Amino acid sequence: MTGHAFLREVPDSFVRCITAAPVSPPLDPRLARRQHRAYREALEAGGFGTSLLKADEAHPDGSFIEDAAVVLDERALATRPGHPSRRGEVAPVAAALAEIMPVLFVEEPGCLDGGDVLTVGDRVFVGISGRTNRDGIEALAGFAGPRRRVVPVEVTGVLHLKSAVTALDERTLLMEPGRVDPMRFDGLDIVLTAPGEDHAANVVRLADGRILMGAASPETADRIAAAGFEVAAVDVSEFGRADGGLTCLSIRIRSGLASSARILSA
Repeated sequence: MTGHAFLREVPDSFVRCITAAPVSPPLDPRLARRQHRAYREALEAGGFGTSLLKADEAHPDGSFIEDAAVVLDERALATRPGHPSRRGEVAPVAAALAEIMPVLFVEEPGCLDGGDVLTVGDRVFVGISGRTNRDGIEALAGFAGPRRRVVPVEVTGVLHLKSAVTALDERTLLMEPGRVDPMRFDGLDIVLTAPGEDHAANVVRLADGRILMGAASPETADRIAAAGFEVAAVDVSEFGRADGGLTCLSIRIRSGLASSARILSA
């Protein structure tokens, strides 16, 4: 498998990220940049080509680029984020993706965050969360078309669906207990995260098949390895303090389409 990933630089304004609770000590943009660089290097070591979009100081959460677009079948759906302050993040991401694929847009009153969208085989699971509404889900269903089945999933106690569950492969999920109904994922195998390891369910399947996960979840890493997967780790703790995780930091395209991408910044 080949692939390409779009990332976005961390602004100085990262210190003002939207968080569910006050952060103390304050978020550290310099540390976040170092961790972001290591994350990008891990993606590249795992077989992804990468493109890095410029930061925008007006959008502290801009490095969480995944929320700005969903890519399916070599087409992109530019989202309309659920938090109004993040909607200005979308246009530069859509412009970068438009260099290599068609781009459609979620229209008002729809709200959709990319972090709520998990594609596994021919199913597209979408979180009903504080950031994604029914109109946004309908827009996603129209975009996905008849080839894929969109499955809404209620999300409890976390920001996005992919805060609670991500895919290890096309048959296996990694899930934090108590956040989603596992019956919504019928026919798929489930590996549960270890107790006390926050953000552990949010992992990235690299292009070479390895699983990239946060360095702060060693017991969950052992569970993933026991299920037959090779694990790589990277420290993204500063993004975790901003309510983000590994998938949030990139838009990953798993095909040869983007391997010749010309976008280096936007």
